[in-house]
Amino acid sequence: MDAGPCFLGVDLGGTRLRMAAVTRDGRLATDVFSVPTGVRFGPDDLQRSLRELVEQARSALDARAVAALGFGTAGVVGDGPLTQCENLPLLNGANVAELVRASAGCPVALENDARCFTLAEARFGAARGAHDVCGLTLGTGVGCGVMIGGRLHRGTVSQAGEVWRIPVRGQNLEHFVSGAGVVRGYLAAGGSEIGLDAAGVLEKARLGDGAALRAWHAFGEDLAFLCELVIALLDPALIVMGGSLSRASDVYQPILAARLGERSTRIAETELGQAAGVIGAAALNMDEPARR
Repeated sequence: MDAGPCFLGVDLGGTRLRMAAVTRDGRLATDVFSVPTGVRFGPDDLQRSLRELVEQARSALDARAVAALGFGTAGVVGDGPLTQCENLPLLNGANVAELVRASAGCPVALENDARCFTLAEARFGAARGAHDVCGLTLGTGVGCGVMIGGRLHRGTVSQAGEVWRIPVRGQNLEHFVSGAGVVRGYLAAGGSEIGLDAAGVLEKARLGDGAALRAWHAFGEDLAFLCELVIALLDPALIVMGGSLSRASDVYQPILAARLGERSTRIAETELGQAAGVIGAAALNMDEPARR
């Protein structure tokens, strides 16, 4: 097993902030430590939580060296403040790079979380060996990472892959392809149980509940639409899906198979699971010094 320095990987999402230490060959060197986030999670919370998680990770590593920290976050990550981070509104407009550097105690690289997911799966997971890959993250929101010719594609102003805002039926796509979207679909389909989250709707669907099944069918149709857009624009060898909602693949996969079965692009599920984000964030520093 790799005995060299480790790389810290951080995955900031709409519900959890996760961190783990990762070896150069993509293996977890510690548990994945996490704290909750949410709409009230702001700059002070980020710095405090990062310091706590870094301390936990370093303690778990004992005396093993940490080379750098990679940080993946929802939203548009560029040279200035974080933008378009709708699920963490108090961090919109914050200079997350400065906040992270002040708390990390080591070199830092930042990137969009869906790109981190895509990097992890392309290097160590379901897309190993593929050069043209898209990664879709399905959870609190929907994200897309794009890899072309073996390199992450960011676009002119780091907005490549911001699929959440694609207009669908008078709303952004994320209104439907998200955890909250599944719940809205369940209620719109006649579901009567108030207070369910997407996991609860999934449980009911697996028990045969009609409204829950219709909600996941609608989710699958919108997800297939997104895949069709990705295939038409980029023609990737592989689309890899991860995030908390990918656990419902047994419910929506038949819809994808029916809609996309004749396409040359292969649809795959994550091999790295919930650790993909932290592994991909850590991998940002494995080949080159921190970029930002």
